[in-house]
Amino acid sequence: MLIPDDEAGVTAALRKASAAGTPVTAAGAGTGVTGARVPLGGWVLSLERLTRLEIHGGHAIAGAGVALHDLHAAAARSGQFYPPDPTEISASVGGTIATNASGARSFRYGSTRRWIERLRVAPADGRLLEVGRGDAIDFDPGVIPLPAVTKNTAGYLLRPGMDWIDLFAGSEGTLGVVTEARLRLLSAPAAILAGVIFFAGDDAALDAVDQWRSNGARMLEYRDAPSLDLLRGRFPEIPAPARAAILFDQELSSEDGPETDAWVERIAALAEASWFALAARDRERFRQFRHALPELRHGQVARVCTLPLRGPTIATGIRVVARSLSHEYLRQR
Repeated sequence: MLIPDDEAGVTAALRKASAAGTPVTAAGAGTGVTGARVPLGGWVLSLERLTRLEIHGGHAIAGAGVALHDLHAAAARSGQFYPPDPTEISASVGGTIATNASGARSFRYGSTRRWIERLRVAPADGRLLEVGRGDAIDFDPGVIPLPAVTKNTAGYLLRPGMDWIDLFAGSEGTLGVVTEARLRLLSAPAAILAGVIFFAGDDAALDAVDQWRSNGARMLEYRDAPSLDLLRGRFPEIPAPARAAILFDQELSSEDGPETDAWVERIAALAEASWFALAARDRERFRQFRHALPELRHGQVARVCTLPLRGPTIATGIRVVARSLSHEYLRQR
């Protein structure tokens, strides 16, 4: 494993690897669950020491090794916030760019790609490129038809009119190693109302989502009955009649503004048993509630599945795990 101190160390390692024909796997904070930083030979290039962080009005300069929670905290101290909010706040900035991570606020703010203004990237030959939003690509990367869906963060964004940032964000380090980024910040809202709204069944929950999509929420997430059953071990206060839930997050102009009352009026069944919060400490509890589900499910996988990490057996292992999870989910339903 190579752990360079700066960009010069990154580019030197890539030049040496390229000359020797040695594969390189870029490593972020290791928070992903897909095994993307697990090497199949060659060198591992850790970016953990690239931790420069500067906060300015409207943007931040962040090294690839900066932890997301440090970026959020620094922005908050300046009265600003960074809109992308992936599940793992200990993830590195470089990792979230490589994966085009999204998270809780993606309903309103989209994925990481949308908030990148400039990138410093080292391709395999060891050069150091600096590219900005709007910089045209100097070759034809081709076009891949994109699905007509609200959210799609997977794979290369190959479309007409794309720029260098579109190309590098989400490329999983296959086209170059991101060393630093200039990221756009927004002014922090005056207040935030968060809630976990419980429903007696799926139909009522999904009807509510259809009605609430246009109300300006920055997060709307659904939890079904098996999810709530899994969560009850950690959150026994979940109402017994609840068989579905919607998590929401709404920016407010003030804590006592009309938007708060409007949300209460929108909620029907199980409203008295639902959870609401304006205080940051209480909203943190809701964040933990949101993140508990993948943590618990990953724990189940770890207990019942063995995933070999050697060569082509990785893909086979993933298929086995996915099939077993699907069967278990259907059985619980």
